[in-house]
This record gives sequence, structure tokens and C-alpha cells, in this order.
Amino acid sequence: MAAYKREARRLVAQFVSEPPRDEAPILYDSPLLGTARSFLDTHECWSGSTIRLFAAALHQEIAELVLAGEFVDHPGEQSLLWRLEHKRPRPAPIVRKSKRGKQVAHQKRTVAKKMRRKRRKSIDLIELRALIEFFRLKADSFSLWIVGYILVASRLGWRPGEIVSLTRDGTFLRAKAEKCSNGRGLTDTCELDISAYIERGRLIKNKNLLSQLDKWIADARKWEVYYGGRAELQDNINSRLATACKKIGIERVCTYTFRHFAISCMKASGFSRAEIAVIVNHATDRTAGEYYGKRRFGRKRAKRILIFDPARLLLVRTQARIFKRNPAKRKKDAAEVSGLSTSDGLDTDASLGMGSMK
Repeated sequence: MAAYKREARRLVAQFVSEPPRDEAPILYDSPLLGTARSFLDTHECWSGSTIRLFAAALHQEIAELVLAGEFVDHPGEQSLLWRLEHKRPRPAPIVRKSKRGKQVAHQKRTVAKKMRRKRRKSIDLIELRALIEFFRLKADSFSLWIVGYILVASRLGWRPGEIVSLTRDGTFLRAKAEKCSNGRGLTDTCELDISAYIERGRLIKNKNLLSQLDKWIADARKWEVYYGGRAELQDNINSRLATACKKIGIERVCTYTFRHFAISCMKASGFSRAEIAVIVNHATDRTAGEYYGKRRFGRKRAKRILIFDPARLLLVRTQARIFKRNPAKRKKDAAEVSGLSTSDGLDTDASLGMGSMK
């Protein structure tokens, strides 16, 4: 239902921005109904699968209007609901490609797949601070809200949709978990206690923390309505981040990069795999340990800052692989270290130039 609503909003936005090109303008009673009528009268424009998707999305929205009594549909074949179900637009004709055309198309897809860059999984602390400073200098309300998003997301490690939809209950932060229905989520709710931040956190230790957090949560609801949904809000955040990275001169980051950074910091802070799984709501202890940010990119923080329910540790499935080094290589490394430590009467750290760093 949410996906259909999102598609219907996008189709209505396209219809409003690009009205039908007729000699006389047609006045519709609502943008949704105008979009439905324009869609039904437009033939050979979309593929069959796209037509089925748009028709189902519009049918769902109009049916809700009929049930609410806000729209009276015509009976019979003039009914919009009947036409969306039984008399949809004709799909665009399928052009049969030659064997040579198929080969060229396959080559283009292969090149595009190779050129596609993977999602960035790490960000330096200096780059993170540069992003925050960039948005603070912009000083508009949405940029300042993005500053709060970066601060929250880079510490909690929740998914972007969970960060945007979080709520506060006392000192507890909660959000409806994403991916909880496919076996990849631990529970249907993400939950953390931030009382340690209020008491000892260096980042936000003033008395206005809770009021500032409540204002940020309220603004999140406001921007979600303003941009037309949670998915559209995340798209706008990513667009602003792309512009900021280009202005600063760093590799592009997205909202998921802050999740990777937060998990990297958890690894550097000494959290176990099961504890990280509880904090970020993973069903197994393998996911964050093997597919998310590396420990070397994180920053060590106090473990007491992130407080969670210990009972959730019992729900985490143990599937992490045990890393075993090659015995021959282990003996070789041990011999090299032994020879290095005994040569010239120096210890290992001094011979590597690390004595002064201690």
C-alpha cells in the first residue's frame, strides 16, 4: 500500500507539472482524478508492467476517496475504478531487436554495471566534521535539520528510514524497524537508552538536549509532509549530501554511509558482534561484522553511551564465521617477528619506530 501511494504521488506530481496539451484547458475537480483521466486517455506511452503499476496505484487512491465519501464515481463503464481495472491504456509496441542490436544493448549494460560505483562504506572524521560545518554555514532550516540528522545517524547506526521516523519516550529513542518481516531484523522496534548522553556525553551535555531532540523530531515530521513522504525526504537528503560533497571536494556520501560509520565506531569502542546486532537491529551477529564499516575507520567512544536491553542479546543468532589464519603463514610471521625483536638488541616496537608513540 505504501509503495502504491508513493507511485500515485509521483504520477500526480508529473501530471501537475506537465498538464495535457489540449487547445482548451480541462478543469478537473482534483489533481488525482485529473491524473487518472489523463492516464486512461494516454495510449502507447508506457510498457505493460508500468501500466499495471500505475493503474493499481491510482485504483487504490480513488477507492479510498470513494469509501470516505469524498468522490462519487460514475456507474458502469464510465466508472474510473472500472476503467482502471478493465480498460487500461494500450501499452507501447514492443520493438523486436536484431541479434546485433541485442549484443550492443548487452555491451552497454555490462559497461554501465562496471562503471557503477559501490555505496561508500566509510568516511573520515575530518570529512564528517567538514560536512557538518558546510550545512551549518548554509543556515537555512533544512540544512540545519540535516546537521541534526548527521549527528544522530552517525551515533545510533540505524537505517535512514528508522532515523527519520524515530520517537522519544523519556530517555528512550524508538523507531519502527525496517526489514523486520524478512528475517533480517532482530525485532520490530529499534530501541536505545540515551540517559548516558544526558548525564555524561561531551557532545550534548547541556540541559536543553531533550528539547532540542524533540524539536528535531517534530521538524522531521514537518519535512516528511513537505516533501511528500519519507522516501522523498531521504532522496532530498541524499541530493543535498551529494551537492555538499562536491562543494567540499570529497567522495560522495549518502545517508547509509553514516550507518556504516556508526558501526565502525562501535567496533572501535569494543562492542561485541552480538551487541552491535542488538543496537542496529540485526538478526544475526554476522551481518555487521562482515558487511559493514571497518574498525579502522571508526572512532573509539565510551561503551556506556549506548545502553540497550540485555535481554535482546538472547535473540541474536550466532552465525559469524571464525577467522582462522593459515598455520604455515602464522609460523612464518612468528619467525619474522622473533628475528626482528632479537636483532640489534631492540624490541619489536622500537625497531618499527613506534617507541615514541607510546
